[in-house]
Amino acid sequence: MIDLYYWPTPNGHKITIFLEEAGLDYQIYPVDISAGDQFKPSFLAIAPNNRMPAIVDHSPSAGEEPVSVFESGAILMYLAEKTGRFLPQEPRARVSVVQWLM
Repeated sequence: MIDLYYWPTPNGHKITIFLEEAGLDYQIYPVDISAGDQFKPSFLAIAPNNRMPAIVDHSPSAGEEPVSVFESGAILMYLAEKTGRFLPQEPRARVSVVQWLM
């Protein structure tokens, strides 16, 4: 299960689209940026740069402890590598995807 700390912004939507397309189980936790929720200590423990979206993956590969990831590009790369989808292994194709991601 992935916890998604989210507010309906373009970067937030990128993550929900990926999660849906990949068929991953997730739960949304709203981060009301107009109310300053991104500055709460509980959120800063997950995303120290106080920006959303952020995720906590409770089922990372190899049975590790939960992993938190912040920044939409980093989240998308993490999820692509976790699922083996949407990020090619061939170097030219991979750099093409990463360029558009960044």
